[in-house]
Amino acid sequence: MNNKLKSILISACALSATLSINAHSNSVFIDDITIFDSTGAAPFISDVLIENGRFVAIEPQLKAPDNAVMINGNGLSLVAGLTDVHTHWTSSRAEVATAMLTHGVTTVTDFHSSPDSYAPKREWHTKLISPHVIYAARIAPPGGHGADWADERMTRLVASTEEAKSVVAYLDDFKPDMIKVFADGWRYGRSKEDTNISPDALAEIVTQSALRGLPVVTHTVTVDGGMLAAKAGVSAIVHAIQDEPTHAVLPKLMADNNVYYAPTLAVYEIRPDRVARYSDKQIKAAQLRQTYSQQNFRSFLNAGVHLALGTDSGIGNTPFGESSVHEMELMVDFGATAKQALIAGTRGGAEALGLADDRGTIATGKRADFVIVDGKPWENISDYRKLKSVFIDGKQVVADNKLTSEQGAEIPPAIIATENIDDFEAMEGKTQYGTLRKTNIDYGFPRSQILTLVKPATSSSNKVLSVSIALENKKNPKAGVLFPLSQGSFYPVDASNFKGVSFAINAKPSTYTVTLDSYAGKSSVDVNISASGWQTITIPFNHFVKQGKLDIGLLKSISIDVTGKPEETFWIELDDVKFTP
Repeated sequence: MNNKLKSILISACALSATLSINAHSNSVFIDDITIFDSTGAAPFISDVLIENGRFVAIEPQLKAPDNAVMINGNGLSLVAGLTDVHTHWTSSRAEVATAMLTHGVTTVTDFHSSPDSYAPKREWHTKLISPHVIYAARIAPPGGHGADWADERMTRLVASTEEAKSVVAYLDDFKPDMIKVFADGWRYGRSKEDTNISPDALAEIVTQSALRGLPVVTHTVTVDGGMLAAKAGVSAIVHAIQDEPTHAVLPKLMADNNVYYAPTLAVYEIRPDRVARYSDKQIKAAQLRQTYSQQNFRSFLNAGVHLALGTDSGIGNTPFGESSVHEMELMVDFGATAKQALIAGTRGGAEALGLADDRGTIATGKRADFVIVDGKPWENISDYRKLKSVFIDGKQVVADNKLTSEQGAEIPPAIIATENIDDFEAMEGKTQYGTLRKTNIDYGFPRSQILTLVKPATSSSNKVLSVSIALENKKNPKAGVLFPLSQGSFYPVDASNFKGVSFAINAKPSTYTVTLDSYAGKSSVDVNISASGWQTITIPFNHFVKQGKLDIGLLKSISIDVTGKPEETFWIELDDVKFTP
């Protein structure tokens, strides 16, 4: 650099103070920094100019704008931020966002949100210091892995091409960013099950998603499942193929069809804390899966299959952020070079999600999501841990492993409750709160069956909810109806101006459980219906003492359930679910 007013340049360790002073500047100028651009080219030293969140010039001997934030990059390296293509947000949005950013993850998927929660979560993230979040709609075959939790509004079920068309069309209203299909039903070491998705249905999901510009990734852990996914032309397989050594056909098919491979090695790592409760048989089975996983990883790598980074963070005590960096280290342990692992974590993830035109490499016109590190992670992948700063859209968000400003709240602000929750007179399927009414059934397979129908009441022109339940032949089968108090039960609702809840019910005589769910926890009360016939049940809040903690100012939902004997059937009619003054 010649005559660029070096006296006003600052060292990277002082970035946060300078950026706060220059918070209104839309330009960042980085001088003499080593760039690894993730294109496969060799690292090079250059100046970098960022304006309005984009790289606008990457050349030696650039002239800095007068109002730019100035950064001395001498001795440091600039690398694209990581993209994690497989994450479950099982903790608070603020907690996960912070963990991701402080480990250099700038784009991350969310595989753990129901479609009706996308809009409020997108809105809330504008108030957080956050990576870019890519919301995945979940699809599974009936009885398949992924369909064993929550109701069908969480994971849509598809068994045919006709259902594939209608389900993807149904998702249009929620504007997902991608589709995740639980294509492979194998459950890690248990006997294989005939719960793979239909090849025709998966192909139609891919076709319909392509029309909408949505990438499709699959939960796939077997060689046969890999063939199913690769033939359908999915964007990526986001789990390790680990049931047996692959044959030569699968790697070639994946390479030919440009199917990316994100093996989530972090979630399968045989860590002491994870296997402490395993039996010797379980440990041996896990070790065998890891052996197959490593063999297959090398087969895919040698065949030219593109890698992406995915961790399954949020599942199996796999920590957010830390696992994303560790995933690249595990790739190196499994046979990749540091350069290959780093490209997988940056360009590979962006390409797998169809975002490569916008991010993932360091190039003019691209989004300025990047990290500055004190090392050379393309030579030693663990150098990615030596983060000096993290930038999102050209703004510094992390300095020396800490956020540059205070993170947003762990819990969104509460909405003030209104009296009527659901009188079943509103739009089909929605409560008076404008939320999607849901079923609440037991976890795992086989599952209890429930059918709900809004119908006219027999004694008036009002409508009521008719519920038919067939409990499964399993221990403690359960089924019922859940009323979210906000979209996706995300924003809490403050019902402290009320004294309790009430509802009208006509049901088969039995004991029913009413549960209030809040951000502090759940609490329930049992209601005994001794005879059929309409009656109004009123429950003061202070009666909800059966389990857990409850915060009336942070409510999420109310549910009415029944637990009975295996294969027992129930009928319920409900009306006028409300808060009581």
